[in-house]
Amino acid sequence: MESNEKGTVSKKIYFATIVLLIALNCGTLYLLYSTSEAKTDVIVQKTALEKDFKNLSDTLDVKKTEIEQYIGRNEEMDKTIAANQMLIDREKKEIAGLLHKGNLTAAELSKAKGMIAMYEATIADMTKQIGELTAQNHQLNNQNMELAQVLDQERVNTAHLSDINKNLSQKVETGSLLQLAKVDVEAIKKRHNGKEVAVKRVKAAEELRISFETGGNKVLDPGVLSLYVRIINPKGETIAVADQGSGTIPTADSPNPVQYSKKADIDWDQKNKKVVVYWNQNISDPGTYKVQVYQKGYVVGEGAVKLI
Repeated sequence: MESNEKGTVSKKIYFATIVLLIALNCGTLYLLYSTSEAKTDVIVQKTALEKDFKNLSDTLDVKKTEIEQYIGRNEEMDKTIAANQMLIDREKKEIAGLLHKGNLTAAELSKAKGMIAMYEATIADMTKQIGELTAQNHQLNNQNMELAQVLDQERVNTAHLSDINKNLSQKVETGSLLQLAKVDVEAIKKRHNGKEVAVKRVKAAEELRISFETGGNKVLDPGVLSLYVRIINPKGETIAVADQGSGTIPTADSPNPVQYSKKADIDWDQKNKKVVVYWNQNISDPGTYKVQVYQKGYVVGEGAVKLI
């Protein structure tokens, strides 16, 4: 009887041990399974984060390239852009360090998620800045175009006014020119009594007498009026002698100056004047002697005499 009771107790202990071992094994298997699932979940989340991080990083590179073209246009905006870029680069480096880590804990995973969210928000802020800068740039371009159009119109107006002023100046200048209807040129000799006699032979000619009337002109301002007499010999050469007052003057229709023989200064009062100019140098060749009278570079009268 006692032997049967001992056997029964032994069997109970055996079965209890088996049940305990089974329970321990189940617990161990459950823990292993749970740990495996957690690790798998971390890996999946890490992979997703790495993908998001790469997409954001690529987006950032594009945005940075876009925004760099606006650097240098606004000092305050440059500071904001530089600060954001430094923040993004720092966040990017820290996130990359976490994601490159072999074993990422749940806490580190949560931190990476938070930083990626901040990273994304910063990129969104930079995108907003790009939009604002683009709008400002378009506005400035439009203003510059409008200003350029205004300046072009002003140039056209200025050129038009300049042409008008030039035409008016030319009209005034032309209107101030004398119109010598006739320039008389004669070769003369003087008699003993001082009387001047016209001659036709060059050997008898002592000097040329050039005479004309100016006519009145109300446009020409009163004052000293200078006229320049040019005498051209039969060879086509200007007769000029320095110690007789000869020189050169600019002409209105040519870039080259022209020689003149003698200058005549008139006390001009806007009324008709009779002018007589004498010349006694280098009158020795037979032929036609031509005379031109210049005022302000324009020929205002001509005459001639033929000597034999």
